[in-house]
Amino acid sequence: MREPSGTGFFTPLQNRQYRLLFAGQMLSGFGDWVDFVALMSLVAYGQEAGAGGLAAAAAAAAVPWVLVAPVAGVWADRLPQKRTMIACDVLRAALVLCYPLAPSLPVLLVLVFAKVSVSTFFAPAQQSALTLIVPKPSLLAANSLSGFAGQACKVAGPALGGVLLAVWGTGGAFAVDAATFAASALILSRLALPPRPGRRDRAGAAGPGRGRFAGELREGIAFVLGSRALRTAVTGLSATVFLVLAFDTLSPLILVELGVAPSLYGAAVAAVAVGAVTGTVAVGQWGKRWNPFAVLAVSQTATGVLVALVGAAALTGFRAAAVFWAPVAVGIGLCSTGILVVFLYVVQRSTPQELMGRVTTVVNVVPTMLQISAPLAGAALAAWLGLGWVLACAGLGLAALGAPLLWRRPPAPAADPSDDAGPARPGRPVPSSEQTEKERTVMAFNPIDALTEQGHDFAGATQEQLSVLAELSPQEVEVLNSIKAKLNGEVVGHEAGDGGIVW
Repeated sequence: MREPSGTGFFTPLQNRQYRLLFAGQMLSGFGDWVDFVALMSLVAYGQEAGAGGLAAAAAAAAVPWVLVAPVAGVWADRLPQKRTMIACDVLRAALVLCYPLAPSLPVLLVLVFAKVSVSTFFAPAQQSALTLIVPKPSLLAANSLSGFAGQACKVAGPALGGVLLAVWGTGGAFAVDAATFAASALILSRLALPPRPGRRDRAGAAGPGRGRFAGELREGIAFVLGSRALRTAVTGLSATVFLVLAFDTLSPLILVELGVAPSLYGAAVAAVAVGAVTGTVAVGQWGKRWNPFAVLAVSQTATGVLVALVGAAALTGFRAAAVFWAPVAVGIGLCSTGILVVFLYVVQRSTPQELMGRVTTVVNVVPTMLQISAPLAGAALAAWLGLGWVLACAGLGLAALGAPLLWRRPPAPAADPSDDAGPARPGRPVPSSEQTEKERTVMAFNPIDALTEQGHDFAGATQEQLSVLAELSPQEVEVLNSIKAKLNGEVVGHEAGDGGIVW
C-alpha cells in the first residue's frame, strides 16, 4: 500500500483505507446526533419524564465512558480492529431500533447505557486502526479531518433529526440512525488493515502472547503515568474541559448579561461552530510545522484570554451589539479546536500501537468525569459569585495553564514493536532486559520517520532504498535534515538512474 505524500489537510484522503474509515466515522457520527435529538424528544414527550428524565438519560450516556471504557480499551488491544468496529455498528443499530419500543423510562435508560457501552469498544478500535493505516507525518491532518467531520455532523445531524421528528416521529428518526450504523458497518467491511504489531513481554521482545486482564489494564495506566508527554496532554485537556464546560452550559444567560437578544443564541452557537471548522482546517494544513505543545499552548492561552474578556465585560456592565461579539465567538471556536486536535495527536504520537486501545480509554477517563461534574460546578459558582466572575476566573485559569507549554519539547515518537520484531538486522540488535533506557531510546529511533517529518518525500522510493535509509544513525539523519533546512525550496529529491536517491 503506497503511503500518501505531503502533510496537508486533505493528504490522508489519498489513502483509500483511511477514506473508508473516515466515511464510516462520518455516517456513525451523523447518526449519533440524530439519535441525540430523537432520544431527548422520546424522554421528554414520549416518556413524559421531564427534567429528571433528561438528566437521567444524560447520566446513562456518560457513565459508560468512565466505568466501561477502561475495560473496553483492554479488549480493543486484544480483538481485531475491523471486526470489532463492524460488530459495534451492528449492535448499535439493533439497540437504537429498540428505543421506541421501550415500555418505560428505566428500560430505555438500560438501552441507552448498553448502546453507549458498545461505543466505548468502537472508539479505541477506531483509534488503533487509524494509527495502523495513517503514516505518522499525516496523523495531525487525519485528526483535523476527524474534528471537521465531528463539527459538520454537529451542525447537520440535529437539523435533520428535527426534520425527521416532524415528518416520521421518533420511530422514523431512530430508523434513520440505525441505517447510518448499518451503512458504516458495510463500508468498514471493505477495510483492509495491515497486520497489527506483535505484543511485547516484559523483556521487550515482540510476541503474540497476552497477559492477565488486570495486568494489561495496569500496563496501560502505568504507561500514561510514566509518559511526561501524556501526563501533560491529559492534564491540559482535563483542565480545559472543566473550565470551558463550567461556563459553556451557562451561555444563554451570558448572552443576556452582554445585552444580546436570547433569540440570537442559535447564531452564537453557529459562530462558534464556524470557528471550530476553520480551526480544524488550519491545524490540519499548517499545524505540522510547529511543536504540537506550542499549538496547544497558544490555543489554550488565546481561548482563556477571549473568555476572560467576556467575563470582564459582564463584570463591568459593558454592552455591545451582537455583531461586536461575533468575532469573539468565532475566535473561541477557532482556538479551542487546537486543544482537541493536538491532544489526540500527542496521544497517538506518544503511544505504541500495541497499547493504543488501553491508552486511548485511560486518557479520556478523567476528562469525561470532569465533563459530567463541570456544569454542576459552574452553576454553583455562578449562583455564588456571579456569571462574570465564573467567566473571568475560568479564562485566566486557561491562559495560565497554556502559557508554560510554550517551552515544552515536542513528544518523541513511540517505539514501534514491528521495528525490532523478528531477526536482527545489521547494526540493530534485538532488545534485551539488560539494555539501559538510553539504548532502548536509540533503538526506537526511526530514521525514515525523522526524515519525513522534515519534508523529505520517499513516495517513489523502492523497498531496497528504504532499507538503506532505515539503517541511518541519528547523527546521519541530523546531517541530512540540516542540509534540507538550509536548501529548502532549492533542492529536491530525485531518483538517479542507478537506483539511488540524490538531493
